[in-house]
Parts: sequence; C-alpha cells; structure tokens
Amino acid sequence: MAQASNATGAIELETKTFSVAKLLDAIRTGRMRIPRFQRGFRWSDEDRRLLFDSLQAGYPIGTLLLARGEAPADRVTLGGYSIDVPATPDALWVVDGQQRLSTLATALLEDHSGAYRAIYFDLEAERFEIGARRRAPPPHWVPVHMLSSSSILNKWLREQAMSDRISDRADEISRRIREYTIPAYLVPYDGRNDALLKQIFARINRRGRALESHEVFQALHASVLGAKGPIDRVRDDLAQLGFGSIDPRQVERAALAVAGGDPGGSLERDVPEADVPALFDRVLKSLAAAIDFLANDAGVLHIDLLPYGGTLPLLARLFAEHPALHARNRDLLRRWFWRGTLTGHHRTDNKTDRPRWRAIITDEHASVQALLKLLPPVTEDSLPGALAPFRRGTARVDVELLAMFALGPRVLSGDDRGAEIAIPSLLGNPEFPWPVAEPAPGVEQTSALFLLHAPIDQRVLHEIDPSDELLATHAIDPAGFRALLAGDVADFQQRRASSLLRHLRAFLREQAGIGAADRDRPPLDAYFVDGEA
Repeated sequence: MAQASNATGAIELETKTFSVAKLLDAIRTGRMRIPRFQRGFRWSDEDRRLLFDSLQAGYPIGTLLLARGEAPADRVTLGGYSIDVPATPDALWVVDGQQRLSTLATALLEDHSGAYRAIYFDLEAERFEIGARRRAPPPHWVPVHMLSSSSILNKWLREQAMSDRISDRADEISRRIREYTIPAYLVPYDGRNDALLKQIFARINRRGRALESHEVFQALHASVLGAKGPIDRVRDDLAQLGFGSIDPRQVERAALAVAGGDPGGSLERDVPEADVPALFDRVLKSLAAAIDFLANDAGVLHIDLLPYGGTLPLLARLFAEHPALHARNRDLLRRWFWRGTLTGHHRTDNKTDRPRWRAIITDEHASVQALLKLLPPVTEDSLPGALAPFRRGTARVDVELLAMFALGPRVLSGDDRGAEIAIPSLLGNPEFPWPVAEPAPGVEQTSALFLLHAPIDQRVLHEIDPSDELLATHAIDPAGFRALLAGDVADFQQRRASSLLRHLRAFLREQAGIGAADRDRPPLDAYFVDGEA
C-alpha cells in the first residue's frame, strides 16, 4: 500500500466516525485487528465501568488511531473476547484505542469472560455497576451484553417481566450505547515507514495509560512481518483475560496434558508438526476455561496468587476433555483445588502428576470423583492454627492473601474511599502487599502486618477516620486500628492476626467443603445411564 501524501509532502489522514454498533461489527467480521506485540489489557473494573458511564452520558472518550493495511486469517483477541477471523485486504490495526475497544468487545459481545467481572446497568438507579463474583445480580440489573441488540434486550425484558417504564429506560440506554459515535484517524501504512505514526501517537498519548513511541512501531512491524510461536501466541491471548502472564513452561506442559500425553513426555517427540496448530487452539480454549474456573469458582484472581502452578496443566486437561463441566462438578472441583492446596498435595512433578492426569477420562463425573479420591481426607484439624511467617511467593502466604481478597477490601482514603480495590492495581505496585508497620522486636512478621491497599502516608492514616465497616474489609477492628495509630504495633498485630486467622479458617472450611453434609456426592446425572428415566 502506498503512503498517501499531498503536494507539500504532508500525509493525507482520513478522519471518520464509527458508531459503537459499527465497531462491534468490525470486530465480529475480523476487520479490526490488535497487533501481536501490543501490550495486554490493563484496565481495572472501574475503568471499564466508567467507559460505559461516559457512553450513556454522551461524554467524549477520545479518538481512535487506526492504521489501514492487509491482515491474514488469524485468531483475534480483545480483552476477554476471542474469535477466528478470515484474511482481509482492508484491516484496521489498532494503534491507539485498544483498551476502549477491548472493553466494548468483552462486555458487549460476550456475557462474561475470563477473570473480568461482568458489567450491568441498574435500571432503577440508572447507573452502570460491576457485578459481584459468585452472587446473582438483582433482577433489575441488565447485563451489558444485552444492550448490544434491541431484539436481544427486548427478549430479556419480556422474560424478566419488566414494567413499561423500566423497559423504555432500557431501550433508551441500549440506543445510546449502540449509536454513540467515536472519531478516528485512519493512517495509510505500507509496513515500512513508521515515523509519521510515531509522531502522531506521541502527541496524542501524553496522558493516561499511554504507550511509549517504540511500542507503536513494534506493534505494527510485528503485525506485518509475522506472528510468534504457538506458546507465545497462547500466552499473549491469555494475558488479555486479566489473569496475568502464564509461564511458557506451564503452557508447554498444558499442551502435553491436552494432547493426552504423559507428564514425562515431550511435545517435540510426541506431537506431529502438522497437529501443532489444532492442538494449541485446544490449549488456548482449555486454559481460558481453567482460568475462568480459578477466577470465578476458586477465587484465585491472578496467576501471581496461584499457590501451586501445577494445577493449571491438569485443569487444562480436564476442560479439554469436558469443556462444559456440570455445575455440581465445578463445585466439587473447587473443593478438590482447595483441599490439595491446604494439604500441599498440589505440588507437582512427573511422578505425582501421572495418576492425576490419568484420572481424567471420558466420563466427567468419574474424573472429578477420581481426583477427589487421590487426596487425603481433610478435617478441622487440617486447618491452620496460626498465620505463617510472611514469605512472599510461598503457597501458604498466597492462600492467606487470597483469603484477605475474599473480604472485598475497600479503599480507606482519598477520592475513591469506599470503592472496592482492584487486584491489578495492587499487583502492579512494587510495595504489594503494603507493610503497614514493622513487627515489634522479637515478633515474627506475618500477614497481619500487611494490607491489600496502596501505601498511605502515616500522616494521612491518622486523619482518615474510617468506619467500622470499612475497617472490617481489611480484618481490622476499631481497637486494633487505634492501637496502630498509637504506635502499639504488638497489640495491633495480635488483634489483627486473631481476626485474620478466624477468617482464614472459615474461608478454607467453606472452599474445601470441610464437614459438608453431601459427602462429595456427584451430580444426580451420574446415577442415570443414557436412555434411562
């Protein structure tokens, strides 16, 4: 493609507007592309919510920068939305606007995906909300993906038996979202001269979460000259799910598991070269399903907090064999995950993985039951009796941090006070978790001295006066907080350790199903054979 310019040598940029509906169509048909070397999706839940709030309010959300050029057949991923698309001679490569487009695709083209929480519109309060994990939304909250189509929305409204007033409001919001227009610059790009793109991009991206200028060139150059290998492609696509960067060795081991291989096997030796593309398509889908289970069923919101990485390849093998796991089996699998984590039996090597991998067979119910039987029994005596010494990266501390996240910690100060804390915003902080105080002399440092919160200046800490309810989201009681402000670290640590331990034991008891009356019974479906009533 020639680089268009006028007589003065200035580039002729095309300006255009796209409605949200047209952008969604471009994504569905494969015209909209994300360069392989673009950074992953980084927006928090609140960023995503605010984008939709701006759309319905008619606020400007910025300009897109798109580069026109050819694109091969490929699998395109935007946030949590993925689709296989054909080659096109007139693709629009997203140079600036990836976070916005990924948010639209994830929310409007899928009901829910990966580690991201679903977005809803509260038809009574007339505002967008982020849904809670593992809890049904109120009946007057419409899932955002219903707003992408008037026919889909009207069907949902009829099923929910909404009043005419509420239905009219939903129709109006749906229309605003679909018809909202976004301006864009279309840049002719021949795959060689990136100087103009870098200059334009540098000037319009000096605020917010801007890319560096070299990332623009890297994205476009990579998209023209070729793609990565299958392991890196899977890692890149999975990174869009908000679960973090999967270790390439874990992807390789997952591929071996999905292929039906032995833990001691070799992809190079055991998988014919012609089978590799199809295998890694299955690996991507099964790992995405495993991540969805970990985030939404097991409560593990990020790879950095996964206590035992060896569970990921095994879960990939299970979801490759049984992609639509029965709801009861998902619950039993959650128990399996937390029991093995609690007892340390999820440590991995070829010898211990072999019977686990072999336990996964074509019978879904038998597979889950076999995995449970490979673990030792867990009882009240299996629960921790004290907090562990704080060693970041150990399985035990990861478990304690996950239990702390389960409290739904909220912001203690500033403009966002009371807002739920997003895990990506913490994991990107070098001071995660925040040490609120140094241990008293002779006292072991434990998670009781750490908060899942951005650092707060000590002066500000003395001024915030948080409510008891807000403190409770961090397992701090009012007396403990007063002790912290008074400098009595020993009393604070003792009080918070006691509170955290009670919560940790209750969290593990529930997650592992300790003492459950159902005794891990499989679904009722398991008691019937095909053809029997």
